[in-house]
Amino acid sequence: MKDEINSQNPTGNPDDVLSPDEEQDSDSIVTLVDDEGRMSEFEVLDAIDTRDGRFVALLPLASLNEETGEGEYIILRVVTEDNQEELAEIDDEELLQAVADVFQERFQELYEGEEL
Repeated sequence: MKDEINSQNPTGNPDDVLSPDEEQDSDSIVTLVDDEGRMSEFEVLDAIDTRDGRFVALLPLASLNEETGEGEYIILRVVTEDNQEELAEIDDEELLQAVADVFQERFQELYEGEEL
């Protein structure tokens, strides 16, 4: 999937996760175009910078349960090609799990007391 996205500058230390005041607005909706030209809308839940790069957690709006408003989010890596930011799948399972753990911790802090 590809899409230009707005991102903040990374923190001074690439090992740091963005602080809450540096996070992307959780109301942000992006439209991504896949390799076959299909467009899909996603809500940007969170973004983090690590020593391994920048990652975003996206909630596909088309897959939301209409009754509960719940759905599963996906995690993509932000890559820069030709001076444009694009989103790419994470092929490394260990890296994906490590990033997913960071997002899960952040979501638990944000939604403390709510079932995730």
